[in-house]
Amino acid sequence: MDKLRKVAVVSDSWTACVYRRISGALAYTENYSSIITQNFHLASRFQSDNNLNTTLNKLLKWNPDALLCHLDSEPLEHLIQSLPQSRPATNMVASNPIPGVAIVSGRHSIWLKKCVEHLRHQGLHSIAYLILDDFPQRYHAIDLFDQIAGPTKSYLWEKIEPSLLEDSTSPVTPVPERLADWLRRLPKRVGVICPAIGAGNYLIRVCHELGLKVPEDVAVIGADDSDLALASSPTLTTVVTSAHQIGHEAMQLLDQMMNGKPAPTEPVRIDAMDLHVRESTGLKRAQICDIAAALEYINQHACQHISVAQLIKETQHVCKATFHKYFQVATGQTPGEAIRQRQMEEARRLLDKTELSISSIAECCGFCDNSIFSRSFHGTHGMSPMAYRKQARLKNSNSAG
Repeated sequence: MDKLRKVAVVSDSWTACVYRRISGALAYTENYSSIITQNFHLASRFQSDNNLNTTLNKLLKWNPDALLCHLDSEPLEHLIQSLPQSRPATNMVASNPIPGVAIVSGRHSIWLKKCVEHLRHQGLHSIAYLILDDFPQRYHAIDLFDQIAGPTKSYLWEKIEPSLLEDSTSPVTPVPERLADWLRRLPKRVGVICPAIGAGNYLIRVCHELGLKVPEDVAVIGADDSDLALASSPTLTTVVTSAHQIGHEAMQLLDQMMNGKPAPTEPVRIDAMDLHVRESTGLKRAQICDIAAALEYINQHACQHISVAQLIKETQHVCKATFHKYFQVATGQTPGEAIRQRQMEEARRLLDKTELSISSIAECCGFCDNSIFSRSFHGTHGMSPMAYRKQARLKNSNSAG
């Protein structure tokens, strides 16, 4: 039997996007019983506290064979430098290159094209590009924007304190003078593309402060995950790379690296993009079918005995039939099946990693009755929960031996 290989999943955030990327990675490991994972959280500003040492000690105690990361450049560099020995590593974020670390992320040229196409379809002739972070690759992105957006365009690079982008409730006053002047001078109506995470939400708040209407004066499109996008008022239209595909590709690449293949010298780019049209580019709220919000809600609440009706009430502004139709097209399963799948994921984890009783696991996974849980588990996995636990423990024991 193949040797058991341990992969540490290290992230500095826990959003719906991160969850979907990790889910994509775990979908790859479903077919490889010799790979097990454990999650480690690294605070994005660990330099100011003991988070790095605490996380690093836990990670080294577990002694993983490889690292699957979702980290920005700075925490990733600190983590790699702090390890006493090198390990195969992949990062699911477009970060600065590090020798021996494979980067898997979206292709920015495809992302830009999707943004520009959507704004053109909304009848916008003037399109602008707003950079609010200090990621070095943005210089190349400006050249791409020049090629893609056509003659009527403008761009601004204004470094904003990261905390203002991360917190959707942070006050934006005083608005930087260059940014305020640039926004006022842009022809109206204009579409503004915001590539930095949190930038779209921040720009909408700035427009409110300056008396500019969104989307009547400024239509905004960004790269934010559904949590920040839905926290915006109006809600933010976004283009996001297929998170599931990034995770699957990153884990597959990590598997190859654990088997001796060197890390690619260039980032691996994913072309699949999802457009989530919301109010910031003109769509009326009543027309929104937000699949990303539904998936996030399922991830967080599936084990709390939620119903499909509750899911729709909490995340959607469309009728049941419309939601079912678009959810199945986007995910390949019904909302009920997606809820049950998340419950079964948690059940497998608890059976494998804990000593909880079957009845306790049934309760933790949102089943009101132990027999219903056992029948559902057997229908999904072809065996009882207890048989699954014994099989999982036997595999782990044999692999470790």
